[in-house]
Amino acid sequence: MRKSRFRVKITKPGAFFVALTIMLGVAAVNTGNNLIYLIAALMLSLMALSGLSSFLNLVGLDFKIEVPEETYASRRTLLTIWVKNRKPYLPSFLLGINTPLGTTWLPYLPPKKTMPMHLWVSFPKRGWQKLPEMMVFSYFPLYFFSRGFKYFKEQAFVVYPKPLSCPLPPAIFHQGQREQGRQKGREEFRNLREWVSGDDLRYVHWLATARLNKFVIKEYEGGGTKNIILSIPSGTKDIELHLSRLTYLANTLFKAGYAVGLKTNSLYLPPKRGLQQRKNILKTLALYEG
Repeated sequence: MRKSRFRVKITKPGAFFVALTIMLGVAAVNTGNNLIYLIAALMLSLMALSGLSSFLNLVGLDFKIEVPEETYASRRTLLTIWVKNRKPYLPSFLLGINTPLGTTWLPYLPPKKTMPMHLWVSFPKRGWQKLPEMMVFSYFPLYFFSRGFKYFKEQAFVVYPKPLSCPLPPAIFHQGQREQGRQKGREEFRNLREWVSGDDLRYVHWLATARLNKFVIKEYEGGGTKNIILSIPSGTKDIELHLSRLTYLANTLFKAGYAVGLKTNSLYLPPKRGLQQRKNILKTLALYEG
């Protein structure tokens, strides 16, 4: 985490107010009019109080950024920025966060409280990405000045390839051994195993589930297990297009209940079901270098 020094920029209303204050000050000196002196002094005091208020408004803030577990290239995703006000008595007002990806606002943050800010972002490339530098700023209290600081946190995360819909031709994947499905009532029972995401709840063994306090699935010989192995052939010309299609296929096949694997020149992931297997495949596609 890194914070820069405070930076102050004057706004158009602020520039007008400063120019008016200077003009009144010059007029007070030339005329010796006490009323003009008093007005100029009040305006100077107002600028000083505005500067102090804007400084106190931005001190004592901590930030935590949450990136969604699944982020795809060129797809909008929602960042959550948690802002914590460590000040014991003073709230913060009109907080803004500006990044190259967009701007978001938080109107009010009570003392000793944490509140979220949300920002829609999009990352153009797959692979390891870092959070962009943020500018935390505020126009509080009078919109005369914008005071802020730059905030940067070393936080890396994986962006998956952009999913591109496609049919399921043999050229995209080669199919692993698939047992021909038969009617479950005619199949020979093989064993019990723990339930994973994608399993059909019709085959839950309820007695074992109640005894072990977790879902247990019945498996059968020739149980229609659907195994698919996605592949990245060597010499693929448009590798980014191929990775995008494989990303789409992986998500589609897992949703359909297939056990999906992945084969590259240097890696083989045997077919499995479940959320962790899907994450492993998507991460491999995101970091693939050919």
